[in-house]
Parts: sequence; structure tokens; C-alpha cells
Amino acid sequence: MPRRSAPLAAPRAWMTEGTWPDGEIDPDAPAAVPYAVHVSKTLGEALAGRNKSEVALAAEIERSTLYDLLAGNKWPELFTIAKLELELGVSLWPDQPLPKAGRAKTSKDS
Repeated sequence: MPRRSAPLAAPRAWMTEGTWPDGEIDPDAPAAVPYAVHVSKTLGEALAGRNKSEVALAAEIERSTLYDLLAGNKWPELFTIAKLELELGVSLWPDQPLPKAGRAKTSKDS
């Protein structure tokens, strides 16, 4: 299996204008960046009014991981997404393919 030659920059590093997660994505960004944006936005909405430390504890993830996902400092991992979805009772992953670059949209922007 081929390996990446260098680690990818954090998702937020691919924003060319504005702030994470609502800014413009670099057109040369990896195709995964809009997915990280979607997860971050949806996670933020699902956490509204909830204690983030308690959610992280209940989902059995590090509190810092939760904050890093919200801030775009870390790539969402499948295992982490699954744990958070089960704890929060919401789907964090988009339900359809997302465009590669441009304004970071979610289905709720429509």
C-alpha cells in the first residue's frame, strides 16, 4: 500500500480566507477537508448546551480530541466519529459526497 510522503497539515491550515469552519477552503486542499469541516460544524451543533468534558468522558475520547475536532486542529478518525455519534445520537458524517474545495458548506446551508 502506498504511503504519504509527509503528514497532512491540520484541516484548518487549508482555509485561505475567514475562520474555521466557515471560511474558504484552498482549491488545492485534499478532498477530505470539506468532510472535516462538516464534522466540525455538525459536532458543534450537536454539542450546543452540553458539557463538552462530560460528552468526551461518556464517548470515551480525550477532551482535547473533542476540542481539536471543533477547532480543525485534528483530522476526524472513524473510531472517534463512531463513538461521538453513538453518544450524541446524531450523524456527524455527511450523507452525500461533498465538493472538493470552495466555501465549506453543509446540507444545513441550503
